[in-house]
Amino acid sequence: MKRARSVALQGIYRINEEEAYSNLVVNKLLQESNLDKRDRSLATQLIYGVTRWRNSLDWVINQFANRKVKKMTPWVRNALRLGVYQINYLDRIPNPVACNETVEVAKAHCNRGAIKFINGILRNIIRNLAEITYPSLEEDPVQYIRYKYSQPQWLVQRWRKYFGTEKTIKICQTLNQIPPMIIRTNTLKLDSEQLISKLEEEGISAKEVSQVKEAVNLLDYPAIASIDSFQAGNFIVQGLSSMLVAHLLKPQEDDLVVDLCSAPGGKTTHLAQVMENRGQINAVELHKAKVNLIKENCQRLGINNVEFYCDDGREISFTQQADKILVDAPCSGLGIMAKKPEIRWHKKPQDLKELQQLQLELLNNAASFLKPGGELLYTVCTFTFEETEAVVKKFMNDNPDFSIVDLKSQAVTYGLEDYYQTGYLKIVPDTSSWEGFFIAKLTKE
Repeated sequence: MKRARSVALQGIYRINEEEAYSNLVVNKLLQESNLDKRDRSLATQLIYGVTRWRNSLDWVINQFANRKVKKMTPWVRNALRLGVYQINYLDRIPNPVACNETVEVAKAHCNRGAIKFINGILRNIIRNLAEITYPSLEEDPVQYIRYKYSQPQWLVQRWRKYFGTEKTIKICQTLNQIPPMIIRTNTLKLDSEQLISKLEEEGISAKEVSQVKEAVNLLDYPAIASIDSFQAGNFIVQGLSSMLVAHLLKPQEDDLVVDLCSAPGGKTTHLAQVMENRGQINAVELHKAKVNLIKENCQRLGINNVEFYCDDGREISFTQQADKILVDAPCSGLGIMAKKPEIRWHKKPQDLKELQQLQLELLNNAASFLKPGGELLYTVCTFTFEETEAVVKKFMNDNPDFSIVDLKSQAVTYGLEDYYQTGYLKIVPDTSSWEGFFIAKLTKE
């Protein structure tokens, strides 16, 4: 267990101090460490847990330390976060063990005085757990939500403005849950029932997800890449909201489709499935390494109707006009914070305007090679106003030959009536089933 905590502390440091991505950090550290299954699970839980609850952990530490967290040296504050997370959130780990083991792994990074400081604070917290308090919900709801549910102040303020206090708390609670592991069946090879049977033969528990026919929920599983069915191309990891995209764009088998921001290939390969591996998909991606990732996914899934373009989606042009275009634009990612909890700490309010400009440039370029009567789907895995309705409104003002395709019937089909907004689907993450997501469908006259 000591090695699991050592790996976890390294990951927590990289995410908090170097703004690394949690999924990349976890994958890299687990590959390097050769931990057994139990330790892999603990290290993963500690990295994601500390990242998710950072604000709450800092609030507790600041009540017991004579030096504020932000003024501590990086290894000290992250070791304290690791210890307090175990004390506050992991009931199966005895508090003295959490303290002692944290102190031990911190010795590789901290001097003797710092170790004494860490040990003293953790023991003081253990002795006084019942004395920990949070700001008052009635007197200061923003600070209460900020620290009780571990979100940055600017997001709490925005959500209260748009949704009110009660729904803001619900959103925070949902984004703090460990999300289910949802995979998409490769229907070019088998159906969901057959996939579940194959997984069970491999000793992996799984069940169908009622909302989307291809979706399967993995309940107990090893590293995804080690699963035989994954290597055989029977499935790909993809979120539930993301699976709506191909069904709402509805490309036909002989269509020419452009996926303008296609990495890592989840939506590209889903479009190929819907098209029965026929027609043609032009997958555009700016970075060569990510293009290679799309290629790998296509090869593994047995998909061969995709052409690959390493190019900037804001500038690329095609001589043949497309029947359907998907613009799954780079965004703040606030809708998928349950999967990537570091997003809440890495994103800033000013990022939204910059992202909006990028999103508009992608849409305007896509409009130039969509054929009359063709359809364009704009999607982002967030629910900020700047990146959703505001983008569509600005695009429509600049492109009067486009009109909205109403998604009301599709909202009903997928049980998403509560998230239907005047033509669009805007899924707010207030339930663990659906990630935060925005989908708008436009057609060209």
